[in-house]
Amino acid sequence: ASIGLKTSLAGTDLTLIWFMIAFVIVGCISKIIGCGGISRLLGFNWRECGQIGLGMMVRGEVALIVAQKGLSVGMVDSKYFAPVILLIIVSSMIVPVLLKSAFSGKNTGALSAGEKTD
Repeated sequence: ASIGLKTSLAGTDLTLIWFMIAFVIVGCISKIIGCGGISRLLGFNWRECGQIGLGMMVRGEVALIVAQKGLSVGMVDSKYFAPVILLIIVSSMIVPVLLKSAFSGKNTGALSAGEKTD
């Protein structure tokens, strides 16, 4: 929480806002395609590939720690720290909703209450 509180939006201009939006979109889609694509190569069906890709889309404390370390040693400019925080927040909030819809419907492979496996 303390790392996120250090985020400053001072100096945010229209160019940085567009960068933030593109960064979030590319960050989310790349996880879906990368992890889903590898799972397809491993023999999963398309629905399962989408579920795996969505599940892997979340970024959290590791990305936050790496970004903060880069900021502290001067490898990351402070104005680019806010997009990383935004990506972490957005992916953490939308993944549960997307996963719920990805796993709802027919033939999810989950057992319903009272169903037996033989």
